[in-house]
Amino acid sequence: MSEVIEWTKSAAGFGTPGPDDDFYHGRTLPEKHHEMTETWYWGFNEPQSGMHGFIHIWTHPNLNLCTAGLFVHIGHKREQLACELFDFRNFAPDTIFDAAGNITLANGLTVEFEAPMERMRIRYANADRDFELEMVQEAVQPAIMRSNNAHFEQTMRSAGKVVFEGRDYAFDNLTIRDRSWGEQRPEVGHKMPPYTWMNGAFSKEFAFCISGLDDPARNPDWAGLYNVPADKIMSDAWVYDHGQQLRLSRYSKITERAAECGLRPVRHVIDCTLENGRELQFVGEVVGSVPWHCWQNALCHTGLTRWTCTQTGETCWGETQEVQWNDYVYRVCRPVA
Repeated sequence: MSEVIEWTKSAAGFGTPGPDDDFYHGRTLPEKHHEMTETWYWGFNEPQSGMHGFIHIWTHPNLNLCTAGLFVHIGHKREQLACELFDFRNFAPDTIFDAAGNITLANGLTVEFEAPMERMRIRYANADRDFELEMVQEAVQPAIMRSNNAHFEQTMRSAGKVVFEGRDYAFDNLTIRDRSWGEQRPEVGHKMPPYTWMNGAFSKEFAFCISGLDDPARNPDWAGLYNVPADKIMSDAWVYDHGQQLRLSRYSKITERAAECGLRPVRHVIDCTLENGRELQFVGEVVGSVPWHCWQNALCHTGLTRWTCTQTGETCWGETQEVQWNDYVYRVCRPVA
């Protein structure tokens, strides 16, 4: 048997972003279950060094709770605390917003919405870790909203600098951010294969964000363990192609994972057909990753990924975020000798 995660699903078509969707919806929403969540995510990277940064803000509005912070890593890490910087606070109040809707986290990170839905300035400093971050993220494509009007991704120009142990890591490139609200996000351990969220922006005119499971027809490492119908393997997916927001009519993905205990993704091959009939293949090589325990019953392998579009020959830097649960890791992970 295999489950479906409700908060990753999307229907056909797109929703409509609003001018205030950067700001906290919080307890104004109709969903009053304690598992209802709201999130903000920004990533950044400096590919020459292999540095990848990850900022995540996760609130439970009906519990008045905020779990948030950031980590930055260079290359592959066996443990999240091996990152060059790791600074999260799991149990803090969600009183992180000023009167204008700007954010200040318990660890000191600030997000100023200089132009909502278009430009934000993010700052953070940690003297104990000899670390500073300052960057501006500015939209280069429209926010691409799911049809439920409760989740969007958006391609951003990320420009700024990290200073770590006296060395400057300047960057100016494209990344894809993520924002969601108003849905329950249960913490149970799902009995299913890994779920992978993958993105890449080749230019201001061509980007993708595709999420789903491996195709059982491509002999994934979980073959024989889970019964996943072929029409249930794609969760949410879009391609932005020169002004067009396009859904997929066909999706097939296979992820190669490290053989040692850990099961981190090392390579993805995505084959898909857009709703306008265009066929594309995206090949991703994961060059740096961290096994992040986003909550106790889930393991999220996050990482910097170099993507190639086979048809156009274009390359870009993007991300992999793959969530795994106890049942899969127990069944597939080799025991330590």
